[in-house]
Amino acid sequence: MNWEILTESKLVENLGWTLVASVWQIGLIALVLRFLLRVFKNSSANARYLLAVFALGLAFVLPAATFVLLENASTENQSAAKVSDRENVGLIKDDAQLSENYSLSPENKLQTAKSENENVFFSFEKWREKFKINLAAVLPFFVGLWIFGVGVFAARLCGGFFQLRKYKTREVFAPEIEWQTRFSLLCERLKITQTVKLLESSLIKTPVVVGWLKPVVLIPASVFLQMSPGELETILAHELLHIRRKDNLINFLQSFAEILFFYHPCAWWISSVIRKEREFACDAAVLETFGGERIVYATALANLEEIRRLTKQNLPSLVSAANGGNLMQRIEKILQKNAESRRHNSKQTLWSAGSLAFALISAVLLTVFWAGTDASVNAQSEVKGENKKIAVGFVSIPPLDRSENPPKDADATARLLIEKLKSHGVPAIGFVQGAMISDGEKFFPVRANIVRLWRDAGLEIGIGNFKHVWFYDTSYDEYVAGVEKNEAITRKILAEKNLALRYFSYPFLNTGKTTADRNRFEAWLDARGLSAVKYTIDNQEWMYSYAYDMARNDNDVNTMNEIRAEFVDYMSKMFDHYDAYSKEMFGRDINQTMVLTTSRLVADSSNELFGMIKNRGYQFVSMDEAQADEAYLMPDDYYPCKAGVSWFERWQYGQGKKPRAEPEVSKSVEATWNNRKEKNAPLPPKPPAPPRTPPPPPPPPPIKMP
Repeated sequence: MNWEILTESKLVENLGWTLVASVWQIGLIALVLRFLLRVFKNSSANARYLLAVFALGLAFVLPAATFVLLENASTENQSAAKVSDRENVGLIKDDAQLSENYSLSPENKLQTAKSENENVFFSFEKWREKFKINLAAVLPFFVGLWIFGVGVFAARLCGGFFQLRKYKTREVFAPEIEWQTRFSLLCERLKITQTVKLLESSLIKTPVVVGWLKPVVLIPASVFLQMSPGELETILAHELLHIRRKDNLINFLQSFAEILFFYHPCAWWISSVIRKEREFACDAAVLETFGGERIVYATALANLEEIRRLTKQNLPSLVSAANGGNLMQRIEKILQKNAESRRHNSKQTLWSAGSLAFALISAVLLTVFWAGTDASVNAQSEVKGENKKIAVGFVSIPPLDRSENPPKDADATARLLIEKLKSHGVPAIGFVQGAMISDGEKFFPVRANIVRLWRDAGLEIGIGNFKHVWFYDTSYDEYVAGVEKNEAITRKILAEKNLALRYFSYPFLNTGKTTADRNRFEAWLDARGLSAVKYTIDNQEWMYSYAYDMARNDNDVNTMNEIRAEFVDYMSKMFDHYDAYSKEMFGRDINQTMVLTTSRLVADSSNELFGMIKNRGYQFVSMDEAQADEAYLMPDDYYPCKAGVSWFERWQYGQGKKPRAEPEVSKSVEATWNNRKEKNAPLPPKPPAPPRTPPPPPPPPPIKMP
């Protein structure tokens, strides 16, 4: 079709005028919708959702009606034109002659020019006609651009369809019988009459609903391990409610409207309101279904957002996902509802609800929306721009199970921690405790796979003892036998990828009763190609982690938030403590080595913790690079007691100096540790504090008489 045919087409002209009219029509609809949303701001989310859907429908109907009216008018004009053409044929010559005679008169020429000028400058009708004529000339160009844009967005929608088909048919499998049963009961509870399938998927990273004729709920395989059953059930309910409400069908029609009106920002705004209010409405329905499970649901959404942020997976707009919309606004609404529901109680209850809501919002902000920002530290502690180095060792892998969902919770913690280490560029080394992954003959599958996850992430693996025992309390032969047993188990896992085993970490940082035992043992390690790690930054993170796990088991988000803040502050003080040691003993910043446990506290606080360390001028390096510092060649032959202490303190004792006073652990955290119940898993005893005064020097050797 050439340009002349396009410009002379009435269809193209009418389509062009429809697009022009849609600009003010949709703009007016959006303005009215914004006003109504303000008027009905306290109405239910579902009512606001229906209002926005009606607005988008009207935004489609008005331009369509405009086009139909223009087409009808064009048809009538064409019919009338055929009749008038016959009547006007005989008048053409007379009109031409009259026009010629009239134009010959100078007075008439002047009068005509004046009349035209008056019409141009003072007649609105004339101006409007000129504008219409000029605009009509470029309408075909606008229509061409519109057709091109529609084609691009339609191709994008088709691509989304193909992607959804791939999600629905590839790498999917039925979940465990337990979850199939739970899902069926949930469908009955929500009165879902449509047949809905539940499938696990290895491709997606967040739960979604695919399709509306034969809907399928897809759940990432990892989510079954990363979320508690209660949390996952609320997410499944959210997806089923999308199906019951026919949201996927509305979503498709919404996508179609977005294609047609891709050029109009008001159409996109209306569409965004629909998506936002749809999620709010589903959230309200979930809370209505589960009653008082607001904290569980808010936690589930926060966990989903964390998974989405770490995986960075973008889903097609056609799907309904549980973590859709503005997640921060959704969680705030959930918590606000929680506070509002208690306003009818006493003032004390109201205060408690408000405090809980504030704490939960703060927790979500810390957990989910920090998204890679580095936490700031006290200006006195901050040392920017210095090229300091630190290596991190984790004792031990897999993580210790303290939840009601072992070992799945340990798997979820390990996955989250690994992602955090990768995102912050921490080449950590994890030390295997063999008894947690094997009985010495066969592996425990889930826990052994956690070690493989660590290995496959490119993180180094070392060993401790088979059990986490004190060298001080264990005979030399028994201690060596445990390490040898652990070595054999770990080498099997490393051999699967042809990797070497290079490092050993003393449990509790305790190196035995005597220097002789320590030297003998390290010679044995050296013969097997192993080196012992010397930690300069020891700390009592394990005590904070225990308190955090207890609060997490109780869904006490307020306490969790407090512990995290106290923990990062404590670690900042510990860095002040050990940086001072470094300057005092060596006159410089030596390469540091820090020990941590593979706890959920460390995983959840990693943005703040690693951010604080980076802000101090540290860069994360391997254990090889850190211990290449000549400071680690200093002898450490002093053994004050059975306690395991930092190598800084060992070096300090060796020089006959009094160690520095360490920063204290939070009183509440220490109380939680001291009051721990016996029903919990066995935990390491709190090590005794090292003595604050050096021992008397050894007697001088006897003087030989000649």
